[in-house]
Order: sequence, then C-alpha cells, then structure tokens
Amino acid sequence: EENIHGYFWGKAEGHRHEKAFKRYGLPANWHNWGVYHDRFDVAKEPNEPNRFGWVVEIDPLDPTSVPVKRTALGRFKHEGAGSIVNKDGRYAIYSGDDEGFDYVYKFVTAGRVDTRDRAANRDLLDTGTLYVAKFNADGTGEWMPLVHGERGLTAEKGFRDQGEVVINARLAADVLGATRMDRPEDIEVNPFTNKIYLML
Repeated sequence: EENIHGYFWGKAEGHRHEKAFKRYGLPANWHNWGVYHDRFDVAKEPNEPNRFGWVVEIDPLDPTSVPVKRTALGRFKHEGAGSIVNKDGRYAIYSGDDEGFDYVYKFVTAGRVDTRDRAANRDLLDTGTLYVAKFNADGTGEWMPLVHGERGLTAEKGFRDQGEVVINARLAADVLGATRMDRPEDIEVNPFTNKIYLML
C-alpha cells in the first residue's frame, strides 16, 4: 500500500496525530475523496490513515483466501518485499521505504518455515522482529530492532506499545538513528547466492 498519503484530505496542523502525519506526508490532498467520504477526511476519521501503508499478503494458490495486512512488518511506503528463508529456517523479508531520505527494513519471523505443511506457514508473518538498517562509513552496518521498550522506543518518546512502534515505523527508526537513504526503490534477493540487492 504505497502512496496512501495522497488520498487523505484535511490538514495536519493542530491534529492530535500532527507529528506522525507530517512524518508520513499526511494528508497530501491529491484527491478530494475526503469531501465525499468521511473516512478520507482526517478531521472526521483521525485514525483512518493508520489502516493503510502495510504489506498485504495474498495466497495466489487459493482463490478463496482473503488478503491479510501483515502489520508486524511495519507501516511505511513498502517498495518491494524481497524474501529469503534463513539458514535457521526463519523467513526474512527486506523492504525499502520509497521516500526520499527514508530507511531500509528487515522483518524476521519468530517461527520457522515448514516446507512440508503449507498451511502451517499461513500466519508466519504475524510474529517476529522488525529491524531498520544503520550503515557506517567503513562499510559495516547493523540491523537495529524496532522493539517497544528498547533503544528509546518508550512511552516517553510517544510509543505506548509495539502497535505504536509498527504504526509509526518511520518515527521509531528516527529515534534509533537509522541511516537515511536516497529513496529505496526496490530490494531483490538472489536465490542462488542469497545476496541482497538494494536499488536507490
């Protein structure tokens, strides 16, 4: 769900979510949907923007399945979702935030992929750890976990729980001092070498 900010109407100034709205470019007022549909007017439905900006998973092998928003992967302008099964069997998804000077993220599942039971993997993306990248001048880097209660992601900084961390992943990454990138466009995983390629 990329570029969701353009569909919301109103103004951020004075809004109770002003800081988060401004960080996400909300509302951009590209379209006047909010004039005709209350859900897109941030003055009338202040939490509606938080329902957008997520990775939505579909099951291409089951036409009766219902698309599922995978909120544990964080809310931002997901550009691509390169994935790989780690050596320990856990599933990892790499995604860039398609905005100038925003971040690169990684989500690692808590559970492991079951290659013999497809149904057992259905909710694998509900539980795990979201990380944001920090790159150093010497070519090294680290994946910093976006976990409530750690590294300053506390109520004092505006994060009452893990839900607020993933809803406001950009703000959480700001607190951790992640590396701002030149608009991450796409991330791909080479299935033969397991190398990750990031395009800016």
